[in-house]
Amino acid sequence: MLDRILLLAFALTLGFGPWSSATAQTSVRLNLDAVPLVEAVDIVRSETGYDIVYAQRLVEGKTASCQYAGTSRRAVLDCVLSGTGLRAERVRRGQYVLIRGERGPSAGRDDVQRVTLSGRVVDETSGETLPGAHVYLTALRVGTTTNSAGFFAISSLPAGPYNVRISYLGYDTVDTTLVAGPDPARISLLPSTIETEGVTVQEAADKEPENRRLPGMMALSLEQLEQLPSLGEPDLFKALQWTPGIRKSGAVSGGLSVRGADPDQNLYLLDGAPVYHPWHAFSLISTFQTGTLKSTNLYRGAFPAEHGGRLASVLDAQMKDGNRTEPEAVAAISALSARYRIESPVTRTTSFMISGRRSYVDKLVGREHPVRDTDTGRLDTLRTGYYFYDLSAKVTSRFNDRHRLSVSHYRGRDNLDLRLPFDLSLDFSQWLRPADLFFEVAQSWENRMTSVRHQWLVFDDAFLTTTLFESRYKASEASFVQPTTTATLESDYDVKLRDLGAKLDLDYYASVAHQIRAGVQVSNLDFRSTLESDIRRSARAVDVQADSSDQSSWEVTGYLQDIWQPSPRWTLQPGVRATYFSRGDYFHVRPRVSARYTVHPRYLVLRGGLGMHVQYLHRIRDRYSLAYDLVSSRWVPSSERVSPATGAQVSFSGRSQPTRWLTLELSTYARSAEKTLIPADVFVTKDGLEGPGIEVGALLGQYIEADERAFGAELTALAEIGQFDARLGLASGRTYVQGLNRDDASWRAADLDVPYSLRAALSWTGNRWEASVATEARSGYPLTTPVARYRLGDPVDTDPTTYLYRPQINNGRLPTYLRLDATVGYRFSFLSAQWKAKLNLYNATNRANIVDRQFSPTDTGVRVDDRRGLPILPLLELEMTL
Repeated sequence: MLDRILLLAFALTLGFGPWSSATAQTSVRLNLDAVPLVEAVDIVRSETGYDIVYAQRLVEGKTASCQYAGTSRRAVLDCVLSGTGLRAERVRRGQYVLIRGERGPSAGRDDVQRVTLSGRVVDETSGETLPGAHVYLTALRVGTTTNSAGFFAISSLPAGPYNVRISYLGYDTVDTTLVAGPDPARISLLPSTIETEGVTVQEAADKEPENRRLPGMMALSLEQLEQLPSLGEPDLFKALQWTPGIRKSGAVSGGLSVRGADPDQNLYLLDGAPVYHPWHAFSLISTFQTGTLKSTNLYRGAFPAEHGGRLASVLDAQMKDGNRTEPEAVAAISALSARYRIESPVTRTTSFMISGRRSYVDKLVGREHPVRDTDTGRLDTLRTGYYFYDLSAKVTSRFNDRHRLSVSHYRGRDNLDLRLPFDLSLDFSQWLRPADLFFEVAQSWENRMTSVRHQWLVFDDAFLTTTLFESRYKASEASFVQPTTTATLESDYDVKLRDLGAKLDLDYYASVAHQIRAGVQVSNLDFRSTLESDIRRSARAVDVQADSSDQSSWEVTGYLQDIWQPSPRWTLQPGVRATYFSRGDYFHVRPRVSARYTVHPRYLVLRGGLGMHVQYLHRIRDRYSLAYDLVSSRWVPSSERVSPATGAQVSFSGRSQPTRWLTLELSTYARSAEKTLIPADVFVTKDGLEGPGIEVGALLGQYIEADERAFGAELTALAEIGQFDARLGLASGRTYVQGLNRDDASWRAADLDVPYSLRAALSWTGNRWEASVATEARSGYPLTTPVARYRLGDPVDTDPTTYLYRPQINNGRLPTYLRLDATVGYRFSFLSAQWKAKLNLYNATNRANIVDRQFSPTDTGVRVDDRRGLPILPLLELEMTL
């Protein structure tokens, strides 16, 4: 139903909106005699509704005489300007700029030279380009944003100088005058001197650029993200959770859930290449280090036509090009890992950035532990090894003002190696001992990404970006389990995914009112899995399983969108995206449209957006076998057996700055999704040794198609008073799911349904010291609670079967989750380096939050087992910058 409403709204937006209808023709009568030109222009504005822009020096001392009666609004303007030495040139519909020169009787729109105002916006200290910077012509009240290369252009302007305001999140705003020339202008911005503790990302006096962003998009200030409260070290995904409606799917670990959607409905892009598993440490921290990124944009629901392939959100991150002015080195150590980053120019036109990170717990604890039984003298070697690492690198060369080439590479890996007794207990002293019954696990998962990007300024008003990328995800699990003296399980399971693609994106700056963006992408996806397992129940009973799965598909995508500014108050972004997926022979065309209306630049800016999306990949896992637990979670492409998931979302928001220090934003949304996959039996537990295998059909048999619907409201408040910053985020929403092909197809709360959540923070920043306190409170996740207990068996049976009756899924809820974090930081200089020491107190009140609850029947009742969250954790970080 929602998708039909969106199609109708899309047609109405393009065809019957207030901006598409002609202004009613009314009679105008003027009788002016030697009236000051300023007053005469104001009269014309009032009578015609025209927006007339001029430089004050052009009209000073001039008078106008005009006698006119008629219905032509343009004729009224020409009459007033007759004999003044000025004429009006049309900028866009209903807007004119006054320039020198008389307008002849046969003059047309193109009788004056038209120019393109273009340039690049860069960081003055490092030379990094700044994608997403706002460029605003203050007199014309028209603007644009820089693309991924930091380039902007505003076309079809009458020749002359223009006052321009350039701003970027976390940087000081620059007001300057630009004149169109043969080469793009270069505008440098200085990072803002105001440092905040993760709650306010921009000075209160400079909120207008935020008001000009489109719906669904959230730009992030990376310099200030590094100071957000985090679990031991700066982390992009931890910072994203300060946005209402975004949270982890688990209390600590787990993927990101955006407005109640499953984590697999998010797309993560790094320099234009997808990253399929952006997590380390069992989803405790992300692979995205804020120090390696120069820009990050998050699109929720109403993302533009250039992005697609997921239903909930798109995260588009760009790696740093490397400092172009001087070498820079950063080294840091935290409770989780040690990291470094080096940036430097190589030549006048080439720079590089390289960064590495590795955990070190395995170095402190050791990976191998020789043990000895004091009674028997038996020797053994147990293993407790785990580590993760990242390596990021980028080389950028700027051949001239029109050509730029960059090569990016990322590789990250987690490795787990365990050999422990089979009967583990909470008494850790009993772990490191020889044992007849034990288990061994060797697990690893890794991402590799390479991106080559060429950016070419073809003409002054046309910019072409070519991207070639390869993204790989690999996970493996080898295990050996000996639960009894005669039974063993040995398995080796591998999952591989490769995405090889090419993209062309064209930005055409057609005029002041229109910026066209079009592109095409071709990708080849390859999915491979293998499983080899031996299950030995006794010396003679051995089951051997050898399965493999190999699937591939081509995906071809094309899109077209227009950033249209029909008037100073309105900005619209209609677009359409078409995709073809070869496996299953699927073809979809989906519209998108976003709109922004400025009631007042400061007091009220309204935004709305609607979009329809398609997702061809599902992430599922085997729910039965212990032989493949970790890597059994894998991506499965749509085919004849499994349909792609489709979705639609509509959102509306209003933003206001009632005072210079306070910013408020209220957002509402509604979304729906069809043909997502949910477990067919949610009560299945992984307690078997052998499952149905890894063939896709066997895995899909454990799932059913489902529909989803969600709605909610989000409130954000930002306040800056002197050295204090505060942030409040409130979210209220519901997410429901309906399983299809079931006897009971009623709507129920989804697993990630959170009716209420609150995040608040208060921070203080001094010359050297900084401190913050932050809290999170939310509803507990849904829980299936038994309503009765039954025992079945013969009256003389000494061991009847006891089970729990749970007729309704997610009929209960975990207790409210509440946590308080605190941070203290100190900056100082030592040995010609800048240092920063930071202490994070995670769960400062040591509250034992319940993050999971299990029910099991007993002879006398029901036993409830609660799993608690992490206790108080003091985490120290030390960073050095050269």
